[in-house]
Amino acid sequence: MNKFIKASLVAAMLAAPIMADEEFGGIGVTIYQIGDGVKVAEVIPGTPAAETKIQAGDVITAVDGVSLKGNDIEQSKSMLRGQVNKPLEITYVSEGETYTATIRRAQITVKDLESAKVESWYNKAEFNAQELETYASATESNNKQLVAVLQQGSLVASDAKVKATNLNGIYVERVNEFAPSPKMNSGVKPASAKLKGFTRKAISFDLKSAGTAIVTILNSDGAEVATLRAENAQPGFNTLRWNGENIPSGRYLVRIDHNGSVSGKNAVLK
Repeated sequence: MNKFIKASLVAAMLAAPIMADEEFGGIGVTIYQIGDGVKVAEVIPGTPAAETKIQAGDVITAVDGVSLKGNDIEQSKSMLRGQVNKPLEITYVSEGETYTATIRRAQITVKDLESAKVESWYNKAEFNAQELETYASATESNNKQLVAVLQQGSLVASDAKVKATNLNGIYVERVNEFAPSPKMNSGVKPASAKLKGFTRKAISFDLKSAGTAIVTILNSDGAEVATLRAENAQPGFNTLRWNGENIPSGRYLVRIDHNGSVSGKNAVLK
């Protein structure tokens, strides 16, 4: 990985800036921006993201149906982080397939591990992950659980030897500190619909299988503009007629619910 990407990873750590003793609502991935969204560099164990099937190398393309394409890293971070305990739906591509998952943000703390204090604790300058976790656990308050140690934005492997510099401890508040959370979408059902056309007279889409398709149009404020329903839609190309003559021109989100999966795409109404 080149220096530019490594710097981006550090800046994008856990979808929030890295600062000493910083706390924020996050899902637990390190990311960097690419053309179609953000690429997951690592999934931090013990965080909400680790309870899904998201893995390193996957590309997150949308949050709550809003595309990350064309964003800069700060815009994408602001969409992924936010209110603790608030669920968000992410769309991501893994090995060529598109999936959705619902994740509830957790309270995450990124704490600098100062090299002088770490060396003083062990009286040596080189450590493995288990030794670092012993130190980090002993120096953090009881209501947070250490889930990982990172160096320069990358997970420290348990058998790796590292110098006591540029280290961060990653902590997540214990589960009993939160209100009950909904079951994670561990099934990550692939999206089965794809928008193909959006005009003032018709909306067209492809379906992978037969079944009712519900098309919802939302404006930039998230308000519902129209909902259309295609009963017993067939696999392949489908078209729904509608009257959008009185709808203002602009950018809209077209969401398609089909056979338990949800797909969303931004489209411009001219």
